[in-house]
Amino acid sequence: MSRILNWVTEEDKIGIQDNAILDQWEVPFGAWIDQMVDWIDANLVWLLDAIKWPFEFLLRNFVDNFLIEWLPWWGAVLLIFIIGCLVRSVSVGVTAGLALALCGLLGADYWIESIRTIGMVLVAVVLCALIGVPLGILCGRVDSAWNAVRPILDAMQVVHAFVYMLPIIFFFSIGVVPATMVTMIFAIPPLIRLTNLGIRQVPEDVVEASRAYGATELRVLTDVQLPLARPALMAGLNQTLLLSISMLGIAAIMGAGGLGRLVYKSVQNLSVSQAASSGLALFIVAVVLDRLSQPEDSDTGNLFSRIRKAWATRSNPEDLLKEVQESAVQKPSEKKEEHKQLTPQERIGYAAAGIGGVVALISTFLTWGKDSGLLSGHSRATDLDLAGQSFTGLQASGGSWAGYVVFGLSIFLILAAISSFRKAGSGNRWFSPDGVVISSLAMLIVTLTYLLVNNAQGTVSYSHGIGIYLALASSVVMVLGGIYALWTAPYSALRPLPVTVSWSRILTAVTAVLFIYVGSIAGWTFDERGSGELSPAQEEEVAALKAECDADASTCPLNTLGIGSIYNDARLSNKVIHDGYTEEGGGLGYLSIIGIAVAALFVLPAAGLLRKEEHYRWRWGTLAAGTGLGVSLIGLVWIASLLRVSETLIVTGNGAFLVLTAGYILFSSSRKLLNEFRREMDYDDSASTGVENETDQVALSET
Repeated sequence: MSRILNWVTEEDKIGIQDNAILDQWEVPFGAWIDQMVDWIDANLVWLLDAIKWPFEFLLRNFVDNFLIEWLPWWGAVLLIFIIGCLVRSVSVGVTAGLALALCGLLGADYWIESIRTIGMVLVAVVLCALIGVPLGILCGRVDSAWNAVRPILDAMQVVHAFVYMLPIIFFFSIGVVPATMVTMIFAIPPLIRLTNLGIRQVPEDVVEASRAYGATELRVLTDVQLPLARPALMAGLNQTLLLSISMLGIAAIMGAGGLGRLVYKSVQNLSVSQAASSGLALFIVAVVLDRLSQPEDSDTGNLFSRIRKAWATRSNPEDLLKEVQESAVQKPSEKKEEHKQLTPQERIGYAAAGIGGVVALISTFLTWGKDSGLLSGHSRATDLDLAGQSFTGLQASGGSWAGYVVFGLSIFLILAAISSFRKAGSGNRWFSPDGVVISSLAMLIVTLTYLLVNNAQGTVSYSHGIGIYLALASSVVMVLGGIYALWTAPYSALRPLPVTVSWSRILTAVTAVLFIYVGSIAGWTFDERGSGELSPAQEEEVAALKAECDADASTCPLNTLGIGSIYNDARLSNKVIHDGYTEEGGGLGYLSIIGIAVAALFVLPAAGLLRKEEHYRWRWGTLAAGTGLGVSLIGLVWIASLLRVSETLIVTGNGAFLVLTAGYILFSSSRKLLNEFRREMDYDDSASTGVENETDQVALSET
């Protein structure tokens, strides 16, 4: 009895209101989980290895061995182009291929990590599809399976990714394999839900009719339910891809490679340049994957809005099907329609575009420069004296990227002419008079860029070849022909344009002019080859600081900082910077500012400041877009041409980048107006090609 009283007395020393009493009733939940983890590690190694195997197999063989080690960079670009052409369209394939190539131009490290990122995302999506689609089909056909899976999906969508990231780290450590597992768990619920909903939304009378005709359950699934549920399946795959992309940051925290790791590393090191480059590459990869996986051509929106929508509808992805179903609704058409034929003026304009395109294409294989490299001499000293040698428009010491741009635009203009003469309005949307004018103006400005750029400092002698003059003459002919066709082309807006003045476009034009001005006075080339050299006074100061450190070790920390400051001052003082106006530099600031000023003047009538008539604004908007694109190409040609032959410690400056950006901004602002215009149609009321007739034809063929 006394022992019990003593025990009670000891317990009463801690009051019930004291937080310390909680330690006496602590529930060992953490210990229980730790015991479970230890038991699983000791007894279920075979199961953990079986779960890990498909991830390791795909990541090792598909990503590391195939994409990174075996496939060259051009092979990856070509593969993306082919996939884009097969699953979407030629324009999407070209855009995706060029965008992926841009990741490689950022550097070899960024290219490897970009490919690794694509591989990681594809592996996660493929495994999600292998598990999610069959499971979604099972849930759609068996109610009991859906009742069992639904609570699990609810938990996966409510619980934060960090919660189930911890047990995966416990069992599989850190690295690319567990990071891919977490990504898969996070991204798979929308695919299962949308697949289940797509199967359940197939009309019951269609399913019963197929069964009544003797179709087996497998035929019902493969020939009826899956084809009709295709929009839901594609929407689910796209949502899974978007959510996988959004998990790249968490994957980097778990030790995975890819662009997420570079972004995470740049944040840790406070490296602005690495953060900008890796962020741009990550954005490009995300956009490419998103464009390739969009379920419908009508599915619009930029990457950020689509990822935000994926997160917002993650707990209820069925809401996404409303938009898909609305876009898939086809209204019956009672009239047969064809685009209007080319006008006589358009025929002359397209003939000028086709002939001029052929001449410009041939000019790129002719001589553009002789005796030295006009563009390459600004970044490669050996190109300052190439006496007796001549270079074509495609060679690094010749036209370089100016020749590449002329080559590409020439092919585009030739295709536009052929397509339009074959059938007006067919082919790409930009095989149109406004597309011809934009491309021709851009080519004209690029040829002027090559003709007006200054010789590099130290050039012995240089002279232009016949090729650049042919390119210039053909550009002028194509611009005049395109404008002649543009002013009579039968195009009209899809919807009435606002009758008010577009002040936002005018503000955009003013902003672009300011950008170009800042870019023209900023550095276009930075020569840092002498940045490590110290003056005699600085060398003496460094020697004195080192001697003081040898004599007194306590002064070493401060002296080391002082020596670093001296070297930094030497780097800044010895750096040679050329802006857009100096004769030693390219001197392209004048052309840039004149080009953007002309484009800004074109924006005024295009914005409705002078007249509100739609065709009037469309034509001037075309001129503004073409001039803006040409100004953007000035910066692109300069940057790309110097990067192609750049020596160590010679880099292009941010001035050219600002010019590139400002010109593209002005081009993009005009493109929105141009997208509203389409070629007018001729209607044939005698023909009836409605959806009802198509349905009847299908029914008759089946009978």
